[in-house]
Amino acid sequence: MRLITLIVIAVITMSMTACGETDNRNTITALKAEKEQINYGSDICEFTGKTIREVRYGGRMVTSSGDTLNFMSAECLAGYLLKMENRDEIASMKVVDFVDGKKLMPVEELKFLNSKLRPSPNGMYLTAVDASNKKMLEFVYDAYPGPYLEWNEVIDKVEAEWFGETGNAAMN
Repeated sequence: MRLITLIVIAVITMSMTACGETDNRNTITALKAEKEQINYGSDICEFTGKTIREVRYGGRMVTSSGDTLNFMSAECLAGYLLKMENRDEIASMKVVDFVDGKKLMPVEELKFLNSKLRPSPNGMYLTAVDASNKKMLEFVYDAYPGPYLEWNEVIDKVEAEWFGETGNAAMN
């Protein structure tokens, strides 16, 4: 279905370009925006092997060789990272901003709310929010009180709870 959509966009754009109504930059921007999102209901989580379904959650790692790996939650991305033998292969790591719903942002630009009132797909109660959006940080906190964590704290939490002595690495 996605392939058909891309073909239709390309055909329409080519015909409009031939008529002088637009240029290829619009098509490139549209295609890039689609590629920059997780395809909920069809993309598979690299960590769990399950279909990514829950909008507002998810993550992506791009390797230096250009491979794109998708994840159903921030905790799955962190779990995969912890199991990697060579972290030098990572070109980028992004997580979906909960407020936007689909926008992937670099993990360093996010705060991760840890609230039992806002479950995440894999049970760690981690919800990513754009760190520069102070109002939304407050709104989300008011709705789901709990501490905000930095990315390194998320990694520590995943390591302790999934891979520590009492952890069982049981991902929902």
